[in-house]
Amino acid sequence: MNIFPVYAQTAQDYYNRGAAYNNSRPTMEDLNRAVAMSPNLADAYYDRGLAWEKQGKYLEAIADFTQAITLNPHDIGAYQGRGNAYAEAGKFTAAIVDYNKAIELNPQNARIYYNRALTWANQGHLPQAIFDFTQAIKIDPEFADAYHNRGLTWERQGNLPQAMEDLNKAIEINPTLVKAYYNRGIGYDKQGKFSQAIADFSRAIEIDPKFAEAYINRSSIYIEQGNLPEARVDLVIAIATNPKLAQAYNNLAIVYYQLKEYNKAWINLQKAEELGYAVNPELMNAIKKML
Repeated sequence: MNIFPVYAQTAQDYYNRGAAYNNSRPTMEDLNRAVAMSPNLADAYYDRGLAWEKQGKYLEAIADFTQAITLNPHDIGAYQGRGNAYAEAGKFTAAIVDYNKAIELNPQNARIYYNRALTWANQGHLPQAIFDFTQAIKIDPEFADAYHNRGLTWERQGNLPQAMEDLNKAIEINPTLVKAYYNRGIGYDKQGKFSQAIADFSRAIEIDPKFAEAYINRSSIYIEQGNLPEARVDLVIAIATNPKLAQAYNNLAIVYYQLKEYNKAWINLQKAEELGYAVNPELMNAIKKML
């Protein structure tokens, strides 16, 4: 059997080949050529918009999604893509407008409700966010991320029991959803259920060994329990993973102070303050006194 190479010759060929590269550098080259050869190819603008968005170039993405919408005013994906780009660029009102249009065109798309919910939440419009997360869940009852983020929104409203219920459901659907374990651990911590909190932070770390914030939160409980060696290990790992986390240095200063290693406590407290952490003046004075 003879196998002939496929050459990109038409705008559609370049578009197809560009899409196949999954937004690598050839994708942009091919999509650019597709747009140049056939300026009315809406799908090329749409896919190039996705490629721009993946690179964090949101203004370029918005421009291409807008062109795709101009060529095809019923392109649901283009409205959703432009809404996402607007949201990433912090233009939340414009994002909501595009999500509204996408939902109008397809009211059974759970992902669009979910994205609009995230945008409402970013604006602090929590009831609207909960409504949209709920709509997403009604359409897709296995939407773990929607349960997770609705749980976070309930917590922001002060409804911790409802938040924990949603986080439980998110984990039930997706047992590897690392942030759900992390946030449920915070919820358990707030309720004084420290063993459950440690278990959830530990599970988050098991899934993602570089999850520095999980180490820090687990260390805080260890400090409260007087388990200073375990706290120190967690904080050393957290700092090695992310040297810019000020709270890790603050917690480590507390550990060293309690271990009576005052020089190390002072060095870490200074580092925490240098990174912008509001250190406890009483702790600072106590360390100075011991030095």
